[in-house]
Amino acid sequence: MERSRIKSKEAKKKARKSKLDRIYSKKPLLEFIVAALSVPSLILILILNYNTIKSINNTKPTPTPVPNVATPGPNGKFPNFFSKPITNAPQPSGSTAVSQGPCNKHLGPVSITSPNEGDTINSNPVEVDISYDNTDYCSAVWAYSINGSNWSNYDDNSVALYNLPNGPVRFQLKVKSLTSSDTTTLTRDFTYTGQSMVTPATASGSAQ
Repeated sequence: MERSRIKSKEAKKKARKSKLDRIYSKKPLLEFIVAALSVPSLILILILNYNTIKSINNTKPTPTPVPNVATPGPNGKFPNFFSKPITNAPQPSGSTAVSQGPCNKHLGPVSITSPNEGDTINSNPVEVDISYDNTDYCSAVWAYSINGSNWSNYDDNSVALYNLPNGPVRFQLKVKSLTSSDTTTLTRDFTYTGQSMVTPATASGSAQ
């Protein structure tokens, strides 16, 4: 009887050991299954993190450019606005123009061809085109003033006006002949609605 009991215990031990051995033999397979199931979770976490970062970047406020609006100086006048010549081949001026061939020494027909009177413009710069008949008449030069600002230097180029203040703009053009004392002043009124963002080199000096 005792021997039978011992054999029964040994059989139970062997059965338990056999089950454990089978479990241990399946351990690599279980680890593989767990790893395979964790891959979609990792991919989902990466996608969620990417979407969160993208959402944060899209919600960042975009800085709004602040227009560079001119303010009057101590004398109550506006300073000169930025300008530069935009003609590719400016007409000769100064002593070269005086020494040209026979020409009418009086001031020839001159006009502002662009912008038109009363135009609304939003481009920066505002290009001012000046037309002068220098085929029959001796050369001329001109200076300009914006909203009562100081006069620019004389030259014979077209003009590009940067960073104008929003609202009504009065452009004045003072034209003089290089061979006589003839002068004339043209005025062009328009409205500027653009942004002041570009900053080229300033035009210094004033017209006499």
